Amino acid sequence: MAGQGDCCVKVAVRIRPQLSKEKIEGCHICTSVTPGEPQVLLGKDKAFTYDFVFDLDTWQEQIYSTCVSKLIEGCFEGYNATVLAYGQTGAGKTYTMGTGFDMATSEEEQGIIPRAIAHLFGGIAERKRRAQEQGMAGPEFKVSAQFLELYNEEILDLFDSTRDPDARHRRSNIKIHEDANGGIYTTGVTSRLIHSQEELIQCLKQGALSRTTASTQMNVQSSRSHAIFTIHLCQMRMCTQPDLVNEAVTGLPDGTPPSNEYETLTAKFHFVDLAGSERLKRTGATGERAKEGISINCGLLALGNVISALGDQSKKVVHVPYRDSKLTRLLQDSLGGNSQTIMIACVSPSDRDFMETLNTLKYANRARNIKNKVVVNQDKTSQQISALRAEIARLQMELMEYKAGKRVIGEDGAEGYSDLFRENAMLQKENAALRLRVKAMQEAIDAINNRVTQLMSQEANLLLAKAGDGNEAIGALIQNYIREIEELRTKLLESEAMNESLRRSLSRASARSPYSLGASPAAPAFGGSPASSMEDASEVIRRAKQDLERLKKKEVRQRRKSPEKEAFKKRAKLQQENSEETDENEAEEEEEERDESGCEGEEG
Repeated sequence: MAGQGDCCVKVAVRIRPQLSKEKIEGCHICTSVTPGEPQVLLGKDKAFTYDFVFDLDTWQEQIYSTCVSKLIEGCFEGYNATVLAYGQTGAGKTYTMGTGFDMATSEEEQGIIPRAIAHLFGGIAERKRRAQEQGMAGPEFKVSAQFLELYNEEILDLFDSTRDPDARHRRSNIKIHEDANGGIYTTGVTSRLIHSQEELIQCLKQGALSRTTASTQMNVQSSRSHAIFTIHLCQMRMCTQPDLVNEAVTGLPDGTPPSNEYETLTAKFHFVDLAGSERLKRTGATGERAKEGISINCGLLALGNVISALGDQSKKVVHVPYRDSKLTRLLQDSLGGNSQTIMIACVSPSDRDFMETLNTLKYANRARNIKNKVVVNQDKTSQQISALRAEIARLQMELMEYKAGKRVIGEDGAEGYSDLFRENAMLQKENAALRLRVKAMQEAIDAINNRVTQLMSQEANLLLAKAGDGNEAIGALIQNYIREIEELRTKLLESEAMNESLRRSLSRASARSPYSLGASPAAPAFGGSPASSMEDASEVIRRAKQDLERLKKKEVRQRRKSPEKEAFKKRAKLQQENSEETDENEAEEEEEERDESGCEGEEG
């Protein structure tokens, strides 16, 4: 998920376990998960497919490692990220996010935010240690945090210690602004500088305890506001420099180490714990609780309209209503902006919450169509340095092409590629095609030779079987002879083809310049004299005759030892045929060498 460019919003569904109260009241489970597939089946006929699906028995660690771990790693590379928890009231959103600090929780039950904080500071320590081992200057990190609460369409600062908790209905001084690049930022919010993991956990705990909660019929401790916990990460690290092509462009003398260049990356991580959608008939809320529920539903309705507008496949909707609610305005970066976003939809498995679960699954299904435009957050100086470095690398490559003759400048001053380069590219392509063809033909020749050898050896074995002699050693010997004969025949054909090509080239050369061949009579035509070629040919013939005499003597000795005369006659006949073929091959080779020597004599 840490790639640059368009990135779809990821959607995960978590089904919470049944509560004791639901089991006592006899509620049945109406949800099921398809094994091996991220698909939820609601009832008997309603199926929904998402990016991730977590069933009743899923642990917190599995949810974090699957969904959020990659987002934290992306923050170190300068990418924004958002985790959004949505669902009906009492579906387990606060438990999943880990912002409920009213009771002691074990390490296994820690939510997404505490685990992300531990991962963040662990990554910072790991990168500093790695830079120290490599002998480089370590990166510098600056971590700050904000904690906002959206209560009845008013933005409250949970880190503001001077705020009166009972004065929630007063108008807030926090303003929402948009910068030149379309990024959203707030003014009037307390931003705390963090130095350690324990300090950030303490800030999160303090803000979570200041959040507005109340009891309803559906949830004993229901969140009555939307909470947004934001971590800002600023990183200054040594940037990797590409290898420079030559010293003329860099202007550095030999042995001078390049100067260290640093780049500044910023990233922000939103953890959004939305208040649960609720029906007043189910919650039984009255008075102040009813007003809170109406405000919560209005914000979620505006969020749903934004999701529908962004996820419209027909592209008929041009306007996206971000300004209809402060919630959608704060999340403008996360939905359709510069952020990697994952939405975790929390649902109840009980059949009495069937309609709420169905609406939540439909809501989450629309969010899968949203596309965000993800880019690295660099400061202007780092961006300019990166652009200049890329320009230098491009100019160096262009200079090398001019030096190599790949690029030329025409008479009219226009740049272009040289004809030699184009011809070279065409010849290389043709050469590669011919190589493949030669390789295929060589494999075909080998297969044909093996087949011919096999057939001839079978024929020889049949003759031996008719003669009544089934000696396997003789059959193997015959097969080896036949294979050697076929190899020699193949080499002979290749030599004939080469001799023919040399003869043609010689005739072309003599036709072009009839007087040029006599210019240097002392030089041999192809690097050898006719006398030496004749001596080599006579030496080969002499060795072949010695081998034939040796084989004949061996055959005579075997005849004297064996009582079976008929088998020896057959064997002698086969041996004579092989010897004749060998003599024919040697005679052809001798004739070929004489032709070559004759060609050389003609050229001399």
